[in-house]
Amino acid sequence: MKKILGQTKLRVRRKIKLLRQAYLDKFVFIHINKTGGSSVEKALGLPFEHKTALEKIEQMGRRNWNKKITFAVVRNPWDKVVSHYHYRVKTDQTNLGNKHLDFKQWVKRTYGENDPQYYDQPMMFMPQLDWIADRDGKLLVNEIIRFENLSEEFNRLAEKLGVTATLPHVKRSNRGNYRDYYDDETQQIVADWFAKDIKQFDYRF
Repeated sequence: MKKILGQTKLRVRRKIKLLRQAYLDKFVFIHINKTGGSSVEKALGLPFEHKTALEKIEQMGRRNWNKKITFAVVRNPWDKVVSHYHYRVKTDQTNLGNKHLDFKQWVKRTYGENDPQYYDQPMMFMPQLDWIADRDGKLLVNEIIRFENLSEEFNRLAEKLGVTATLPHVKRSNRGNYRDYYDDETQQIVADWFAKDIKQFDYRF
């Protein structure tokens, strides 16, 4: 009985959240993994969620979507991949914490070979454009924030949204420059995988 009540409460909370997003909030945030999205959600009082723009449109309806300020944060793909690797080691995903696989080998196994042992959640490896564009590659969000200038651009957007929000301190890693992690082969693997991001957002290694 408690389990059933718990599931019912969860469904009710999700329904309330959807109604709030569709009819009350002025904005919709698309949280691309490893782009500082958790900090943005915390600042704006949003629940943790990974959904693409197309999924959100399907959920709330195109008419409601079109009324909102919609936005996402994007990040240099080579830097994002390094962050993704370290997060997976830290949280011991796919046993990376116990069975250590160095960064270059991980890039080859995931982005190069799509080895299911490590390439276990395809959504988390998607090019960023796939999160925020339609099937023809047309952007669906009307605001793009760059991770490299997150605090300043978030403050600008918060002012536009008419909300008072303070972005939590973005943790600075002491792991060094992302470029130091790559050799020519792995640099090219990431370049090929995220080619559409590199072109759309004009990123360089």
